[in-house]
Amino acid sequence: MTSAKSADSQNRDLDNILKDKMPALGIDLGGTKIGCAPVAEFKVIGEPKKVPTPKGSENIINTLVELIEEARKHHILSGVGIATAGIVNIETGEVIGSTGNLPGWAGTPIKKEIESRTGLPVHVDNDANAAAYGEVKALGLSHKTCVVAVTLGTGIGGGIIMKGELFRGAHYAAGEIGHLRANLNNHRLCTCGLFDCWEAYGSGRGFRATAKEMLTNVTVDQTPLAALLPDPAVDKVCAAAKEGDIIAKRIVDTWHEHVCAGIVTLAHTLDPDCFIISGGMAKFVDYDLLKELVIDKSLPRVGERLDIHRSSLGDDAGIIGAAQIALDQLVTV
Repeated sequence: MTSAKSADSQNRDLDNILKDKMPALGIDLGGTKIGCAPVAEFKVIGEPKKVPTPKGSENIINTLVELIEEARKHHILSGVGIATAGIVNIETGEVIGSTGNLPGWAGTPIKKEIESRTGLPVHVDNDANAAAYGEVKALGLSHKTCVVAVTLGTGIGGGIIMKGELFRGAHYAAGEIGHLRANLNNHRLCTCGLFDCWEAYGSGRGFRATAKEMLTNVTVDQTPLAALLPDPAVDKVCAAAKEGDIIAKRIVDTWHEHVCAGIVTLAHTLDPDCFIISGGMAKFVDYDLLKELVIDKSLPRVGERLDIHRSSLGDDAGIIGAAQIALDQLVTV
């Protein structure tokens, strides 16, 4: 006769098998756009859906619910993983700190709101943490002592993985690497309200700020890029640099030095096995140049042993990571 304890264990095992086979919806909520897709076995199912990020917490919640309900028309979902900018209390699923990338988002009880409206289990995490988790799992780096994932996008985020587990810190704020101090001159104001954060220099916004500074007082006779002011596009500057535009190359090289500055600081602080670079700005990184700069600016035993990997998941890192954390949370022991 099967004991109640044994039956309960068997039911739990069956439940876990079913959940493991069902996809979770991964949602990557950024300052400018929201991307989502069902995810199973570290792969998105179909083409990710992308919509502009609306203004205001209520509108964002409504949009998230709409995306979830739309996905449920086509897939049976085991749960939802949401990766969002800001500091997240993963126990309550509440954003407890946010920057200017999502004004008014702090204090939003995302998990509570969405679970009550959809009936699905929801896990909410920091977007860079989610991307880091997805990258490390996909690349098979869970056995490494320390991996630092850097997300270069509108801002800069980070995730620290130690022996396969996210390091979150005492107040869920570990990995807020975009707000490392990169300059002591109070030169650039960051969206967080502080001056000279790494994000103000090494992000997409920082790239454009550098380009604007270096193109000011430059004429179109010197470079066609001068016509792009007041907001020079990153892709056009990088394309011009590849075509031999001297000023464009100077802008791109300066941006790489800014990216290097934060990586060197983290390398000396954490002594990681490697870095993984992801995010919308990752495609503009010259990895050979960045590695050379890091070696030049680091202690020999730090820089020379450090690997810098290109993202394996690309723009889907946040979506896949968010969904995978949700799936791992759902499968009980």
